[in-house]
Amino acid sequence: MDLKAGGFGNSGRSDDHAETPEDIGADVVTNRRNVLANNSSLHQAMHEDVAPAPRPNIVIMLADNMGYMDPGCYGGGAVLGAPTPRMDQMAKEGLRLTSFYSETQCTPTRAAMLTGRLPIRTGMALASETGSNAGISPEERTLARVLSDAGYNTAIFGKWHLGDIRESEPQNMGFDEFFGLLYHLNSYTQSERIGFDPRWEAGEPLGLVEAKKGENLTEVSPLNVSSLAYVDEQSMERALAYIKSQSSSADPFFVYIPFVRTHFPSVQNPRWAGKSSKGPYGDGLMEMDHHVGMVLDTLKELGIENNTIVVLTSDNGPTLDQWPDSGFSPFRGGIGTTYEGGVRVPCIFWWPGMIEAGRSSDEIICTLDLFTTLAVLGGGEVPADRPIDGIDQSEFILGRQENSNREWVVWYIGTGSAANTIPAAVRWHQFKVHTRAYDSFQGPESYYGQIPAVYNIEMDPREEHNIAGEHDFVISAFTKIYRGLVASMIEYPNTPSRAYPISAGAS
Repeated sequence: MDLKAGGFGNSGRSDDHAETPEDIGADVVTNRRNVLANNSSLHQAMHEDVAPAPRPNIVIMLADNMGYMDPGCYGGGAVLGAPTPRMDQMAKEGLRLTSFYSETQCTPTRAAMLTGRLPIRTGMALASETGSNAGISPEERTLARVLSDAGYNTAIFGKWHLGDIRESEPQNMGFDEFFGLLYHLNSYTQSERIGFDPRWEAGEPLGLVEAKKGENLTEVSPLNVSSLAYVDEQSMERALAYIKSQSSSADPFFVYIPFVRTHFPSVQNPRWAGKSSKGPYGDGLMEMDHHVGMVLDTLKELGIENNTIVVLTSDNGPTLDQWPDSGFSPFRGGIGTTYEGGVRVPCIFWWPGMIEAGRSSDEIICTLDLFTTLAVLGGGEVPADRPIDGIDQSEFILGRQENSNREWVVWYIGTGSAANTIPAAVRWHQFKVHTRAYDSFQGPESYYGQIPAVYNIEMDPREEHNIAGEHDFVISAFTKIYRGLVASMIEYPNTPSRAYPISAGAS
């Protein structure tokens, strides 16, 4: 079986793509000076009297619950009452992916992106609850750790949502600096709900917090309904200050900016209230779009845009159960579902001078691949002592090949960790296979017990016409993928759930 096509615990590297990060970085210069800022050619840049830096700075911006069609460059924007000019411009200047896949929820996507491993392997397959005394295992090698070991300075500004125990906090998982919050936004509004009884709560969630590597968290300020409006603004101030402080460093930086927008409740920042014609959600989307532009503008002002790769994506689809405080997707389903609306999300790569401007692709890529691709571009060592499901897509992203290295994506639902756990869904080529699905986070459930459902995503993107009866070969592909995953998970047993340790027995 071609392991690079889907994962099965390979490192993501292939013999066909043996180019080293030093080779890639020959076109890039240090943070101190960017000769490409004056529109000189790559050839001229390589022969300037400037010490070449082999690795780019890396910025990941992660939206929360943004729908596939929210940005204008994906068909929404002003059409849906909330213009997104900065995301649209980013797409014009970079690579827009139209078949990029996340996990089904906040926590699984963040775990997959930072470890390159399926959430069932890391025990992070469900969104962890406030006060659950749970979190990602400290044994996981995060992207921050891999890049830190490769000489990067690392920081996170925004929403963590990978645990609230000390060993799982970002300053103990590879980040040099953390400012933000540990949970999703609605964790901070429960006390204002009818019937709330604090005696039954595990405790008040920490508000805005900060810490340097190895330190204990310090609460900067508590969070409540009114103060939620300013979280992204405060995180962005810290993020931009950090980027500016790093611009004169000889060492590259990795900055992770997980926005709290557009998670519900959409508490309007007064500066943005009424800017859209679709209410608080649209106002929040426009605020986030503005922050995306601030990051790109800052990189250009510092003259380091040609030495920085930026990725913008979303952790899952829209929260349909919270409509109208929700994004929009043209596909079936939303957050918590394996239908396209839940897992097919916007993704834009931006790296002036290295990524062709205005390029668009429908090739299959997923959140897992961000780990391996960015680790390789950064000269980091992809772990070889555990299954890595992410695939190195650097050749594809940089336009050196037309096709993605991935043929399929798999999703698991629930806290089960057994090796023979049946995947809820698989995307293989243009087909989607479902064994168990929900139309929204709150249901209803569709269980395809005897014969999995099969949809042709290209012909039927809303997954309305089950064609399983005429497509046995798709079920055969699903079975082959499943058997490969089972064999991998038997050889390398999965970590029991650490998002819900009480239900799954993890410590």
